[in-house]
Amino acid sequence: MRGIFSTALARLLIDNGIKIVDASPQLKERFGNEVEEKGIALVTIKDRDDRAGLVVIGQKQLAEDVLGILRSVAARSPIVTMVEELYATYVCKVVGPNTVELPGKRRGVLEDGATVGELVTAHVVTFHEGTPVLRRGVALVGEYARLVEGQSHEVSEHIRGVQRSLLLSMAMRAGLEGWGVKWRSSARWAEMSELLDELQSLKEAASREKEKAREATQPIKLTDGELLAFIPLSLEDKVRFDNLRAKQVPTIPLHHLFKACGSRYSNLVDEAENVFLKHCKPEHLSKALMEEVTKEFTAGRLRLLHEKIDGRVAVIEGEYEVLARWPLTLKLVRRARTPGTYDGLEIPKEEGDVILSVATLGSYVLPHAYFSSNGLLKGVYVNINTPIEPRPPNALWYIDLCVDVTYTEERKVRVIDLEELRSYRTYLTDECISYYEKIAAEVAGKLREFEATTADSVLEVFVELSRSYIVDPLNFTLPASSSAASFITQT
Repeated sequence: MRGIFSTALARLLIDNGIKIVDASPQLKERFGNEVEEKGIALVTIKDRDDRAGLVVIGQKQLAEDVLGILRSVAARSPIVTMVEELYATYVCKVVGPNTVELPGKRRGVLEDGATVGELVTAHVVTFHEGTPVLRRGVALVGEYARLVEGQSHEVSEHIRGVQRSLLLSMAMRAGLEGWGVKWRSSARWAEMSELLDELQSLKEAASREKEKAREATQPIKLTDGELLAFIPLSLEDKVRFDNLRAKQVPTIPLHHLFKACGSRYSNLVDEAENVFLKHCKPEHLSKALMEEVTKEFTAGRLRLLHEKIDGRVAVIEGEYEVLARWPLTLKLVRRARTPGTYDGLEIPKEEGDVILSVATLGSYVLPHAYFSSNGLLKGVYVNINTPIEPRPPNALWYIDLCVDVTYTEERKVRVIDLEELRSYRTYLTDECISYYEKIAAEVAGKLREFEATTADSVLEVFVELSRSYIVDPLNFTLPASSSAASFITQT
């Protein structure tokens, strides 16, 4: 377990009977004998690269148990589990340029080209927008090593020095011509005899799987891999992780949000909790930090990082100005450059159209208005999303929840894409889906009141609408105390 969520995760998993091994020195210091410094990690949990969520990878059954426990905290976030397993091996059928058919008629991408109709043995090396990407050769996963056909020997970055050299030497002397050994971090805790036994076992299994592949006449799965899941965390769920962390160490509200705002704020949070929390109320420190975050937003170009449930990210850019500092409310203006059709609104998009959006920090909604080049209101589109989070100095991030509310003169107010939201039941709980459906229904009611207003009132209506759906943790009412404010100045 590594990353900004590790303390909260450790508390959660220990309380639910999951053993934490290979613990970092920091976790060992915080949890003592509740965690183990050594041991074989069957499941790994780490931050996403942007610290906005979690990545879970490991032995399938235990990983599924861990995900079930995480669901109790990540109640408003999608848990996206890849159908195929990482490093799983398949006999697949080539059905197009770089496209293969897997068991169950699922499709994958083959790194190297092949002849259509050919049966190819390949293993999963990564995923692209949920689609498995495969590389030729068999892969087998052990506790201490992975054996991969046609690859070179490697050692985990967590193993260094003499032990690293010994492991590479062992792999080269193991008689594995045509195969590469990737030593996992758990190898550093094993006896030499255990490592040699596993290499021998993997070698024998490789021979059996190669024979199965030669006999296959249709797509089949040869070897199991590791389950891979992604959890982009909504602000509400980050707050739940804040509360878990607070059970173990001093923690200010919005700890994990600030940690995702960049190195400066990550350092400020550490300083606030290690030093100033003894002298200030936690909510005062959070308020002071949030005010510092919002100061970075002044004017210029703004990016909306519009992340879909399946992990795809669309970037919406435009010029912005600040309408209010608390809560931070921004007006974004952009122009249509090419003709087409506005999705959802089903009206023509024309070059020169002006699109006005209002984004409020912590809001579940993001309204957009579409105007012709001469100022005629063409339609309104209200995005339903997880609470909007800051990514200073010039971006906002949220997860799009598919369902939206639209208004045009011809079609009036409609709630759209409900079925798309419901199609993600494998990623979202029924309670979560119902929650966002309810927000969409309420927004539709508010937009019906808007029908009688004029285009000149759009900005005012949008500000009121976006502020009506701010998540509680950002709705501070207490002013920053002098000591909290001085913390920012001093640091």
